[in-house]
Amino acid sequence: MKIVICPDSFKGSLGAKEVAKAIYQGMHKILPEANYEILPMADGGEGTIDALLNALGGKKYHAIVLDPLGRKIKAEYAILSDGTGVIEMASASGLPLLKPEERNPLVTSTYGTGQLILELVKRKVKSILIGVGGSATVDGGMGMAMALGVKFLSSSNKPLRQGGGFLGKLARIDISGINKDVFMTDITVLCDVRNPLTGKYGAAKVFGPQKGADEKMVQLLEKNLRHYAQVIKNQLKKDIENLPGSGAAGGLAAGLVAFLNAQIKEGSRFIVEKIRLENHLKNADIVITGEGKIDNQVRFGKTIMAILECSKKHNVPVIAICGIKSGSLEYLSKNGLTAVFPIVPGVISLEESMKNARTYIEDTSKEIARLMKCFCQNK
Repeated sequence: MKIVICPDSFKGSLGAKEVAKAIYQGMHKILPEANYEILPMADGGEGTIDALLNALGGKKYHAIVLDPLGRKIKAEYAILSDGTGVIEMASASGLPLLKPEERNPLVTSTYGTGQLILELVKRKVKSILIGVGGSATVDGGMGMAMALGVKFLSSSNKPLRQGGGFLGKLARIDISGINKDVFMTDITVLCDVRNPLTGKYGAAKVFGPQKGADEKMVQLLEKNLRHYAQVIKNQLKKDIENLPGSGAAGGLAAGLVAFLNAQIKEGSRFIVEKIRLENHLKNADIVITGEGKIDNQVRFGKTIMAILECSKKHNVPVIAICGIKSGSLEYLSKNGLTAVFPIVPGVISLEESMKNARTYIEDTSKEIARLMKCFCQNK
């Protein structure tokens, strides 16, 4: 029996590699003779570097950059065996870097992400993949562009302060000082959302509250992003406001398109193709996947959907595990998902669930393996 284990991370609890290991340990205790292939997955957010390194090989590096509030931190990036550079923007500009009381998208910046891009440009990589999940920012990528040498000026020709709260004062963009070497590199933005920069489903209204914005701040950020997009359209001739995915990471995706000619791609599908998941599914009997929360949002570019599309081509059944199961998931069944198994053993707190996730995943995986063993014995 061939079992392919390819989960995403359980955000805030376990990385995809740890989740995959727990699934394997649980199933192996019941089905020790099975052939296991372990492929941690990601959708452009947390775990993107590890997923690609695990499948393709390469090396991690570290650099000292500025966090969302301008403090020095050590952030990681990677270079794959094929020479491709990989960045998770959350490593430099992510929400987990801030205490809850520090979250304020009016002042948080993507400057550190720009510094990571420069590190890879200095290493002369030909292409860079940027996973943009988990940001603490709604600055439209202004901070990132500043790190690369772009100047953002007010009507009085003074440099703007960093943060989404100051985009409304933007009068002129000076790109003459941008590091020209960056244009020798192809940049791909890996998104796990399709939201535009502005509007009802834009960066400020949908994601601003997660990053510390109250209603008044959301309105200001929305107004500022609209102004920012108009200035970019007028001066750089780039229309990024309604581009699908441009609202990812508080508009960092929009900034990467505007200033670095980046391409936006759906992270989960890109990674599925990059690690050649289809090759691993040949002769597979079952796929075990999962992520922290499985709900109606899964259909919008999440890892499970990409795995289902791939598995369907080879008629391989898919079982998913999760921390939380929410809402009607009929659309997943229609797309080939056999079953969903929440790991939580009873009425417990979220804190307890996350703290003991490894044990719960292993226990749930044992139960799945017992069902499979019973089915095989009676077949």
